[in-house]
Amino acid sequence: MQNLKLLKAIVERKNRLRRGADEGQTVFEYLGIIVIIALIIAAIIGSGLAANIANAIQEVLADITG
Repeated sequence: MQNLKLLKAIVERKNRLRRGADEGQTVFEYLGIIVIIALIIAAIIGSGLAANIANAIQEVLADITG
């Protein structure tokens, strides 16, 4: 009976540790996605493409409203 309690405690602790590692990994995955999106936005703004996109949107809106 003592062995079963010990085994159960070991399994529960292992599961708790595994869950904690997975949660930490998820945070870093989201952080990586945010960094990639920020780099893409910075590249668009830095290349001048953002101004072209804004001008195209303004032209389309002017055509729709005019």
